Amino acid sequence: MVTWARRRQFNYLAGVLAFFAVIGLILYFVYKPAPTCFDDKKNQNEIGVDCGGVCTKACVEQIKSLKIFWTRALKVDSGWYDLVAQVENLNENFGTRKIDYTFYLYDADNVLLGKRAGSTFVNSGERFVIFEGRVDVGDREVKKVFLEFDQANTWERIKPLEKKITLEQQEFTNTPSPLLQLVANNTSLQKVDNLQIIAVLYDVNKNALGASATIIDQIEPATFQKAYLTWPTTFADPVTTFETFWRLNSFELSD
Repeated sequence: MVTWARRRQFNYLAGVLAFFAVIGLILYFVYKPAPTCFDDKKNQNEIGVDCGGVCTKACVEQIKSLKIFWTRALKVDSGWYDLVAQVENLNENFGTRKIDYTFYLYDADNVLLGKRAGSTFVNSGERFVIFEGRVDVGDREVKKVFLEFDQANTWERIKPLEKKITLEQQEFTNTPSPLLQLVANNTSLQKVDNLQIIAVLYDVNKNALGASATIIDQIEPATFQKAYLTWPTTFADPVTTFETFWRLNSFELSD
């Protein structure tokens, strides 16, 4: 039978334990680490572990694959080809700092003649052109070319790139050697570095005849720079239209 003294000791011990339990809970909530996007836990309002919701990193299920509109192997000389593809990022709010890709070149018998690997950034909601120049296939003729992207990369939330560049005063001449002259105008109040410019030339049926690329190292605010894109030999078919694309890395601009 429990005596009054024993009950008193038990109540005293229970009170002490309860006191320290309350203190422990207070200390836990005061000093426990705040949820982050790097703690390997699905907390806050994340869709997955450290992705989605408030986290900059996107979850795999949030990302749509890049859409490839067309891919071409453009002959520039005997055994040499330029590779070009027009691509669109269907993700309006997500891009990636780096994505690897590979062009695969085949002949008429579906024999692999060669491949060219590269990498690029992808801005959110961007339609862009990938260009790889001077691929050597020897004495074979390229009849088909395919482009594949490596999906094992990280996508992040990023704002769409501001339209701060305009390409103006465009003029193309085919002889004595093909030359496209244009002016890149920086309409923003910030300096622009590493501006990529790519041009694609088309015939009357909108078939791509040639492509070329260049980089302007720097354009000061509210100024312009001339750019020149060239090809080694004249085009046998008349060049009736052309498209020009400019690219800046939005991740570098936001860092």
